[in-house]
Amino acid sequence: MISKKKIFLVIIISIIFPFSSIYYYIFNNNNLDVSNEIYVIADDTPDVDLSELRQIDYNYLNYDWYNPKIEMLIIVPPNKPGFVKAVEPLAEWKNEKGVKTIILNDTTRFYGRDKAEKIRNMIKYYYERENIRWVLLCGDAQDDLIPIRKVYNPDVYRWGGAPNEIDGDDFYKATDYYYASLEGDWDSDGDGNWGEAPQDNAYGEDEIFWTSNVYVGRFPANDANELKAMVNKTLKYEKNPEIGGWMHQMLLAGAVSDTKAEDPPDGEDESRLTTYIIQDYTILEMNYTHLHDSVTFVPPEPNYDLNETSFKDRFNEGYSTVIFAGHGSDTIFSDTYNTNFYDNGDAITPSNINKTSLIYADACSTSAFDINNISIGERLIKAQNAGAIGYIGGLRTNWYFTDDFNCDKLNRGNAKLFWKEFFQEKKFQQGIALYDSKTSYINSYYIQNKPDAFSYDYERKQILTYSLLGDPDVDIYTNIPVNASNPFTGNIYETQLVSTVIRNKNSEPVPYARVHLRTKDGKYHTAYADKNGFVTFRLPAQAGENYNVTITGHNLIPSYFNFTTLQDISSPEFGDEKHSPKNPTVSDNICFDVEAFDFQSGLESVFLLQTENDDFDEYEYYEMLNRFQDDDNMFTHKLTKLKPGEYFFLIVGRDWANNYQILDDESIKITIDPPMMDYILIIASVMVLGVAGISVIIFFIGFKDYKHIFSKLKRVSNP
Repeated sequence: MISKKKIFLVIIISIIFPFSSIYYYIFNNNNLDVSNEIYVIADDTPDVDLSELRQIDYNYLNYDWYNPKIEMLIIVPPNKPGFVKAVEPLAEWKNEKGVKTIILNDTTRFYGRDKAEKIRNMIKYYYERENIRWVLLCGDAQDDLIPIRKVYNPDVYRWGGAPNEIDGDDFYKATDYYYASLEGDWDSDGDGNWGEAPQDNAYGEDEIFWTSNVYVGRFPANDANELKAMVNKTLKYEKNPEIGGWMHQMLLAGAVSDTKAEDPPDGEDESRLTTYIIQDYTILEMNYTHLHDSVTFVPPEPNYDLNETSFKDRFNEGYSTVIFAGHGSDTIFSDTYNTNFYDNGDAITPSNINKTSLIYADACSTSAFDINNISIGERLIKAQNAGAIGYIGGLRTNWYFTDDFNCDKLNRGNAKLFWKEFFQEKKFQQGIALYDSKTSYINSYYIQNKPDAFSYDYERKQILTYSLLGDPDVDIYTNIPVNASNPFTGNIYETQLVSTVIRNKNSEPVPYARVHLRTKDGKYHTAYADKNGFVTFRLPAQAGENYNVTITGHNLIPSYFNFTTLQDISSPEFGDEKHSPKNPTVSDNICFDVEAFDFQSGLESVFLLQTENDDFDEYEYYEMLNRFQDDDNMFTHKLTKLKPGEYFFLIVGRDWANNYQILDDESIKITIDPPMMDYILIIASVMVLGVAGISVIIFFIGFKDYKHIFSKLKRVSNP
């Protein structure tokens, strides 16, 4: 028999053995820290080879300064050297103020079934490879110098709004929108009928994508002298304008479009539209003169009668901006009574000398320059030092809805949105205002809630027919221009991200101001402000460089400044650094939050270096970086779940001048314990071993007792 004393001793030893092993593993293993906390090692800065970090690509940073992209195309007819010479001064001015411009007169290397398609493919080529925003077509469409695209649009035939077009063909309508909307080829079924609606296309597709990619204007010159006159007028307007109160004046004229024979009559009074424009847009920006003729609608004071002489007399006084809303043809501004308010004879010799206007004609066919040379729009844009600096009008019959009192639809909707873009959105460059207003109309509530809106020929035509005669880049005055304030009065360092607000000398921000910088060694860069005048750009990595700056923009006299960059020899600085959780496990992602600054060139990157020993001979790193146009100070990086063990980290800041700084000159140590499951497995393993040990001991003791008993039995059986 096994004695009770022996069994008790075996059990005690078996229990003590496994738990003593666990105690030893936990509290005497030098690779683990039972406290499981993150702490900073108070030690000298590790000797780290930072050359392993990604280097700043200064070549990439500097590339755009030495290789600026083209912004504007001036397109002239081939084999017309006089045209090239006429536009050279305009191209020089564009380049001087920072709109990189080239003159093109050869389309032979571009595919096209006709001259218009070749020109469009040339524009598309530069758009896809450069930074094209502006296209100025220099040549009349009538003589096919710069052809216009005729699209299939049988609106008057289908909808019976007129027995035929006032000017041109009933089925094929002219548009320069073809050169602005560059997606697709406008003839997806290849039948030679361009710009078809889905119902006319063989595949049921709309051949127009209704997006404008560039801003297009035209000088409809028949010869070099006409072109030179339009160029000179534009240069004077931008560089040396006639200063005066006319720059702060708008002329609005609303005629009667339809008497609507009812009792009482409910006339289609376009003074509803002009009043809307005044009250919502003009009055906030300019003084105005309001001319009207109404059947029922009475606009608020002040207003004046619109009659046979009032529009002509007022216009000749000189106004910065003008809108006429009513009826028209290529030769006349009129109303439903055929009253002649202004005609193409008046447009030959306007007397608003050096007080040229941006004119918006909300009327039919006043700009049919492709039909003849006598349209009001063509004559006003060609008038030497007078007439229009820009003319926006219809090439063919336009449409309106009666009872459109909110001015949301067709002619009125387009006109209202043009002046909204111009005044409210501060898009004072005439090409932007026109094409962005087309986009606004396409995206308007009215169109978006009209099923298959662009299956209707008259809706398509409203976008297609309005074109700009004039330079699309010209910024229209709404007040007397003044100089810009110098935004570069403080220290400016190499590679610095310059962030400032462009203001005029009256401390008013200049929306969409243009800041052009250049150096003697060929750097050339243009930065554009936003709607509120805020502009940012990063300078190249070169101290001691002198920059000449030209600032142009809305209501600005071209202003010239310069500054020289300083060398950045200071290192970045750190603010707070946090990492969480404080007691990470193998199941946690560890998040590092770092605040860092650099007050000269700016902070380029923060690096998190990681290694398993504190000498950092070898390490891997994670990067939190600023892009060229970023200037952030807070950086975050998450480490995915780490395996158990010890880890050491360094946080390194680098500025754009390649100066480094290590956070607190110290490394951070993080210890990750094995998970509890590891302990459970160890305990289970040891207990299994303990049980096995008990079993062996019991077996051994039992075997000894068995041998003793067996020997006694043997002796008893064999006396």
